[in-house]
Amino acid sequence: MFPNTKEIDGTVDPMQVVKAFADLIAKAGAEDIQKAQTVGAPIGPYIHGPGGLFGVRGLSRDVISTHTQITGSLGELIPIRSSNETQPLFPYITGYLRSDEKEKDGVCENPPEANHFKTCIQTTVFGRKEFMTRQVEINRIGQVVNRGEFTDLQIVNGPLVEQMGGLMSNFFGLSNQNSILAGREMVARILEIGVAYQRWFCPQVYTGNPANSAAGGGYKEFTGLDLLIGTNKIDAVTQQACPSLYSDIKDFVYRQVDSTTDPDLVKTITTMMRILQGKARQQGLGPADIRIVMREPLFYAITEVWPCRYMSYRCNVIDGSNIDPVPGFDTMQAINMRDSMRNGQYLLIDGRKVPVILDDCIGEENHADNDTIPVGGFASDIYFVPFSARGGTIRTLYWEYYDYSKNVLPDIAGIRGTTYFWSDGGVFLWGLKPPDNWCLEVISKVEPRLILRTPQLAGRLTNVVYVPLQHTDDPLPSQDYHVNGGVVSGYPSPSPYSEYNISGPGVSA
Repeated sequence: MFPNTKEIDGTVDPMQVVKAFADLIAKAGAEDIQKAQTVGAPIGPYIHGPGGLFGVRGLSRDVISTHTQITGSLGELIPIRSSNETQPLFPYITGYLRSDEKEKDGVCENPPEANHFKTCIQTTVFGRKEFMTRQVEINRIGQVVNRGEFTDLQIVNGPLVEQMGGLMSNFFGLSNQNSILAGREMVARILEIGVAYQRWFCPQVYTGNPANSAAGGGYKEFTGLDLLIGTNKIDAVTQQACPSLYSDIKDFVYRQVDSTTDPDLVKTITTMMRILQGKARQQGLGPADIRIVMREPLFYAITEVWPCRYMSYRCNVIDGSNIDPVPGFDTMQAINMRDSMRNGQYLLIDGRKVPVILDDCIGEENHADNDTIPVGGFASDIYFVPFSARGGTIRTLYWEYYDYSKNVLPDIAGIRGTTYFWSDGGVFLWGLKPPDNWCLEVISKVEPRLILRTPQLAGRLTNVVYVPLQHTDDPLPSQDYHVNGGVVSGYPSPSPYSEYNISGPGVSA
């Protein structure tokens, strides 16, 4: 936990954080300061004061952010638990050998033996991601240009996604972001780390691949759903293939959502869900909570098609623009179904409302990536993700994290490890670097992994094309439709003339 504050898992007054940093510096002592061999190079801009991002006199109090947040993601809905196992082994029974290939002849002969079962072992690894605050000069914190600069700024809509669950629920205890601009420099820089972590986690849920980890171990990726949901399951000890653990993977081969080619999209999604739920029943794992995950524009395109195909096999044009008169088909009923699915965020499959999770961190292609995609169109994947099995009694998808509160800090408490602390129940480890004279930085680290215990109940439909009228804003700077802009270096401070600066207009020699 953070010295001299409430636990970071709860709500923390940002002023407590600033005071706690001061206490950490003091406790570091002269020995740590003497370790600093470099000259500090503080990195601006600061919030207030000369050259600050809000170092302008007379600003209104309320600040509105246009930062595109991660408004929804699969990662925020996944439950979380701690672990200290670096190479866990998950055992499975993958079937039984046949026992019906030989029968006894004589009545007194021995019957055939019942054959034994087959096994498969799976494993996974922790990822590792670190960030560091920009270096700050201690005595620069809190400076203002003059009494005309206001420090009571209140941000109306905080940039950190407050509803982000999973690994980042109530990050660093900053449940209230309104006052981060009110002269609280270190709090604002910690918040920058939070935004950076969220931008890393969101796409890694899908694209994470340990093969991309740094050779020296400084950066590690956990295994994302593009690998966890697949037909590549092998035994972790013998490398033997384990087909009964394979996921249901189908390719829509870059056809549009309103394609009439058999099987169309509605038939394909319905069949995949039926097969996965059937597997859950056959394996004694039903009922399974399987949810569908896709990008928001794709969901809206699918719901334009779904009611027509669901309600009548006689629809010749499945976008609804030219439906043949069919006795009993009610256009208004189809519109109501579409609107209900959108407002309730579900697809109606075999009479059951299947929840749909919208996630704009799913990868997306356009015409420049693949010329089979029409200009103005996009292609992405649809995921079928099992959250639990046997009516919720078995958790099948969850985060694990290396718990620093249990496994690290207790061991170093006896060696004066006063510059380290944890937050968020031990999810994040923080450290105060030895100061460069009056300049300091704070480093942060997390080691997470994503566990999918039932890949055989998961699926993915790849390369589905949709053509929206207009693309929504993307939350990640690496994406094509991310928008930002603005001043990045702060505003110049006034330069009044004084005894040491007398050259200028109106000054006689």
